[in-house]
Order: sequence, then structure tokens, then C-alpha cells
Amino acid sequence: MTAAVGAHAREVAIEPSPARTAFNAVIVGLLLIDTVITLGLEVLFLPIYAGHAHLPEVSPVMAAGSLASGTTSGAIALPFTALAAAVINVLLVMGMGVVTQRIPVMASPLLLWAVGFLVCAGFSPWSALLMGDWPTMLLLICGLLPAGMYLYYRATVRLAATGA
Repeated sequence: MTAAVGAHAREVAIEPSPARTAFNAVIVGLLLIDTVITLGLEVLFLPIYAGHAHLPEVSPVMAAGSLASGTTSGAIALPFTALAAAVINVLLVMGMGVVTQRIPVMASPLLLWAVGFLVCAGFSPWSALLMGDWPTMLLLICGLLPAGMYLYYRATVRLAATGA
């Protein structure tokens, strides 16, 4: 009889108050706004280089390709924003996990970040900052993989807890 009472108690869900629901909606909105802001900052500060760049001599017949290839020779790319994206996106998904236990809602900052990255990479003035080089790929991987792994972990833990 105790098991039946315990099983029935698990099925009954306590409805949150309207004030709590409104507060959760504000939190979700702020987390999504934070996702867009951090993506903008990560893209803005991605092309940071350390070291001394050797610029080629200016000549009237210089092609644009040789100028672009010579601007970073001698400098080392420092894509620290890729590491920041890894940490921040996991924290945003964890923040959504505080508000709700639904996996699709928890994934919304990650999905918004991915769509924003694709928009920045192809259809906006920000595409000049996302060049086709390894720091851009590192930003994409670090932005999506750790948060995706955390979502997978939360989904599997939830499935294991329900016994499915």
C-alpha cells in the first residue's frame, strides 16, 4: 500500500502560482537576451591576435589577396572567446534548467546561439569577423559541443529517473 501511495504522489504535480510563472517567463527572456549579447561579444572579440604582424610593403599593383594573407603573418590567433562560449553556453543551459525541467526549453539558448552564429557567419556585416579559419570553427565547436553534452546528460538522467 505504501508503494501505491508513493506512486500516486509522484503523479500529482503541484501547479506553480501565476506570479511564479510570470517570474520564470522573465528569467527565460533574460537568459535568451543574454545568449544574443554573449554571442555578439564572442564574435566581436574572436579575431584577436597576439604578437607583431608584419605588413607587406605598399605598392600600387598589390593584389587584395596578398594584403589579406600578409596582415597576420607573425601574429598568433588567441580565440579565448571560444573557451568563453563553451563555459557561458553551459551556464545558460543550466540556468534554463533552474526554471524548467523540459529539455526543449532548456535547449533554447543553445538553439538561439546556433541560429545567431549562422546568421553572423553568412548574412550580416558580422560575417567579416567570422573568417573561414580555425578560430571560427573552434568557436562553433566550443559553443555547441559542451552545452549539447550537458543537455544529453540531463536528458539521460531524467530518463533513468523515470525508469523508461
